[in-house]
Parts: sequence; structure tokens; C-alpha cells
Amino acid sequence: MNKMGTIRSLKYAVAAMACAAMPAGAQTASLDSAVIPATTLADLPHVGISNGIVSAKVYLPGEDGFYRGTRFDRTGVVAHATYKGTDYGQPWFSSYSPHVRDFQWRDGQVTVSTVSASVGPAEDFQPVGYDEAGACPEGAQQTKCGRFLKIGVGIMKRDASAYDFVHAYPVVNEGTRTASHTKSSLRLTHTVADKDSGFGYSYVKTVRLTPGKAQMTIEHVLKNTGRRDIVTTVYCHNFLTLSPGNENIAITAPFDIKTDKPFASDAAVVDGKTIRYLRAVKEGEAVTSPISGFGDKAGDYDFTVKNTATGFGQRIRADQPLARINFWSIRTNTSWEPYIAIAIKPGETKRWTYTYDYFGPGA
Repeated sequence: MNKMGTIRSLKYAVAAMACAAMPAGAQTASLDSAVIPATTLADLPHVGISNGIVSAKVYLPGEDGFYRGTRFDRTGVVAHATYKGTDYGQPWFSSYSPHVRDFQWRDGQVTVSTVSASVGPAEDFQPVGYDEAGACPEGAQQTKCGRFLKIGVGIMKRDASAYDFVHAYPVVNEGTRTASHTKSSLRLTHTVADKDSGFGYSYVKTVRLTPGKAQMTIEHVLKNTGRRDIVTTVYCHNFLTLSPGNENIAITAPFDIKTDKPFASDAAVVDGKTIRYLRAVKEGEAVTSPISGFGDKAGDYDFTVKNTATGFGQRIRADQPLARINFWSIRTNTSWEPYIAIAIKPGETKRWTYTYDYFGPGA
């Protein structure tokens, strides 16, 4: 089977499975027969953009797209944002498999599930209407019940109890998509109309490299075209790959950082407005916690992640107030995950923009 055929068969295999946890022995046996190197994703359909200072690859959605899971927004995956030879968005995993629940370490490498196999910045909208969807009652038309909305993916069918972000839900209405680009920008649209659930939206995402600056913006316009309210949150899983092991990484906020639970690892500490890594994160370790301390102003959505040894870093901003923050990192990436809230009634529109500034030694 050729590379594209292998990828397609794996992605559709994961769409058909429930991704339930398996016994360790069974999981290992399955992995041995279904692990695909991350390098197979590199040449899938994408658009390369550049402003002469920063370059990036934006992978296109579609049947053979880079990301076909149901967790992250499929409307463009931004990878390999590169500034002065430093790649800020390399894959944080070495391989992927439908037989992994989320991710796992094997022989010093990370194997990730197809549902979680994205790179950063990757956006994740919380599901809309999941609890109301319920289970399909006996005798009901299976196509008209159990339907809920996941922005960037489409209408999905509830076939599990509590919502599980690593579960591969069946997509019953993916809507329609378009894409257009210039040398330094890519505009993607996603339109969904679903009379059975009452949900509908028009979504436009534009990835743009600012002329003359080491800067990328990701602009969003989301219009509710259905008959039901859309109430959700969205966060950006930044998946930064600035330093192997995250050694020398420092994350700085405009407010005093508070961890809602202590780090399980002594690899990093909180120092006022900054989280500092004291050593490299080991295989199997995680530095993670919900973060608080921010206020209700958009100015608190302003963070700097820097490799203090090389001087390369990134400033992450948005024009919206924070709803919450989660922080997660393992040896292969640092993920600062800021959330914003979305609540739009039928006919209303929500706009928001992320701004990424790249800098190097001396900045």
C-alpha cells in the first residue's frame, strides 16, 4: 500500500473505533502492527506561507488532511512556524496509532493517538449540545438523535457517556469547506447547517504573516446561522517545541501565576509572574496544572515563552479576556493553553484574533 493509502486506512480505522482503553498487553500487540511514523504526515496537502521573515506550513482539511480526528479544529493546522532557522512548531510525537488512547512513551519516543495527533497552534472548541443530545431512545431514527456540535469538525453523534476528548466520535455532517491563499496568508472557511440538531454556523479562519514583522496572526469570524445558541469555549494548544526537554524554558504572564494544584514534578517552579524549568523534563514526566491569577481584561492574555539559553521565544496575545488557562508539558513540548469564552445567539457573530510575535537573541 502506498503512503496515502496507509494514512487513509488508518484515519478511517480510528473514526470507526471507540478508542476505549485496552489492557497493556493488547495495546502493545496492536501498536506493533499499526504504528505509523510522523514523517508520513509531512507532505500531506498544505500551503506554505512566508513574509520573508517568518515562514509556516498550514495543512488543509479534507479526506487526506493532516488532521482527521474529532478533538481539534480541522480548519487548518499551522505547523513549522520558523524564524531565523528556529522551528517553533515541529511534531511533538514520533509516530501515531489508532490503538493509543491519547499518547504513550515507547522506547524513548512518543506515540500519539490519531485523535490527539496535531501540532501547534491547534485549537480545541468544547462540544455544544452534548448533554442535551443524550442517547438515542429505542425506535428513534438514529440519524436524527444524539447529535451535537464541535466547531471546526462539524456535527457529531454521541455514542459514549460523558464527553471524552480522546474518543473518536462519528462525524455525521462535516459541512462544506473552502480555502484561498496569497503568498503570506491563507483564508479557510467552514459552513455547517444541520436541520436535525438545529445547529449551524459560518466560520472563517485566516492565518496571516504580518508584512515586515516577525509576526503571525490567526483571525476568526464565527457566525451562528442555526436556530440554537452556541455557547462554548476555545483554547489554543500551542505545542511549542523550543527546547528539547524544555530545559531553560521560562513562561511569563502579566499577572502573578497561581497553580490550582502543585506540579507533580520538580522540573519547574512558579516564581511570581514566571514559570521556570529547573532541569530537563524526563521521559514519562509531566508538568501540568490549571492556572489562575488573571483578571477580566484582554490585557491578561499576553504571555511570553522563551528559551533562555538560545534567546529564541514567542509572545502570545489575544484580543479577548481569559476564561481559564491550563498548562501542560512533557519532555517534547510546552503547551500554554489559554481559553476564551464564546456565547452567540442565532444571527450573532463572534470575532477574535491571536497574535504571535517571534523573537531571537538579544530581544
